Amino acid sequence: MPTQPHLPSPGVLGTLAALSLIVLGLTVAVLVHPGPLGPDASMLQWFIDHRNGTATVFAKGISALGDTATMTVLGVVVCAGLAWWRHWETAFFVGFTALGAGALVFFGKLLIARPRPPLIDRMVVETNHSYPSGHALGSTVVVGVVVAAVLLPLLHGIWRSLVLAVTVLFAAGVGVSRLYLGVHWPTDVLAGWIFGALWLSLCFHFRPVIAERAHAVLSKVAPD
Repeated sequence: MPTQPHLPSPGVLGTLAALSLIVLGLTVAVLVHPGPLGPDASMLQWFIDHRNGTATVFAKGISALGDTATMTVLGVVVCAGLAWWRHWETAFFVGFTALGAGALVFFGKLLIARPRPPLIDRMVVETNHSYPSGHALGSTVVVGVVVAAVLLPLLHGIWRSLVLAVTVLFAAGVGVSRLYLGVHWPTDVLAGWIFGALWLSLCFHFRPVIAERAHAVLSKVAPD
């Protein structure tokens, strides 16, 4: 009998519904008006006005840690390690979740095609579109799934809380760094965080189904 995912609690469902409505509204607004929305311009200008040498080094560093190349390496290394230890279901789940995040970023930018902030305000070179922030979405999903599916089951007590706090701070720092560097509007980053959180939640909700599919695939590739 096919595995059925468990429904989240009403509170979680309400939160996910609210986030879905927010990001849907943001996306529609960006499609109608691709330029800065609401406080986008003033918030971005605040970051530009408060740049300094130390903060710039930090922003470039954390942005690099959250970029596509780094997240890809992290995902591949973790999946390879899980496969080495024969944790096939977890490896499949991490890989599926990470690849889904990449698809969301690629097609989101392609379909929405929002221009980035003015070139004169940017501190790093970016050639693709702005919405949603790939750094914000990718770091939320990839680091989130690695922490939640791989690390947290091994930790207890205060260590779980500490790792969770560091994970949230890292994803937040990556998003803020993109504003500081002038390559995203704040609504790009907000959408990236929300899309990432929703995709991560969706994957964990359907993890039993994904595990079933993984088992079916693996049984064909490497039958007993």
